[in-house]
Amino acid sequence: MLEHFCECYFDLSGPILCPVLGSITPLFIPNSSIRPIRLIGLCVSLITFLYPPVPRIQFDPSTAKSQFVESLRWLPYENIHLYMGIDGLSLFFVILTTFLIPICISVGWSGMRSFGKEYITAFLIREFLMIAVSCMLDPLLFYVLSESVPIPMLG
Repeated sequence: MLEHFCECYFDLSGPILCPVLGSITPLFIPNSSIRPIRLIGLCVSLITFLYPPVPRIQFDPSTAKSQFVESLRWLPYENIHLYMGIDGLSLFFVILTTFLIPICISVGWSGMRSFGKEYITAFLIREFLMIAVSCMLDPLLFYVLSESVPIPMLG
């Protein structure tokens, strides 16, 4: 059972899906209760921060190949796959992103009186996009995700 947990924990889906699921959760909380929305955003970003150190420990810097590679048939009739993996540079960007997002949410903690739900949702969606861009090996999805990163800032 522990081996199955470790296999699920080491993959790249966790740090990518955690902010997505966390950005959906505040949508069910009323705007009047800002404290739970802030706590959910901070907790989700901290949980996402706990994922990347595990691949960093098992990362092999002696090879230039992508590691922790995952492939999922996304649009099989167009031969488009969700193809993810990390190398040394993308691992650094994933760790940097997951380190900075909780800090950004903490800095905006007191100023989040109105539009708190939108603030937290935008930060978590942005975190998802930045992590996905760093891990994406498919050129089409890399382009689409990299062009999508500025969108939450415009809201």
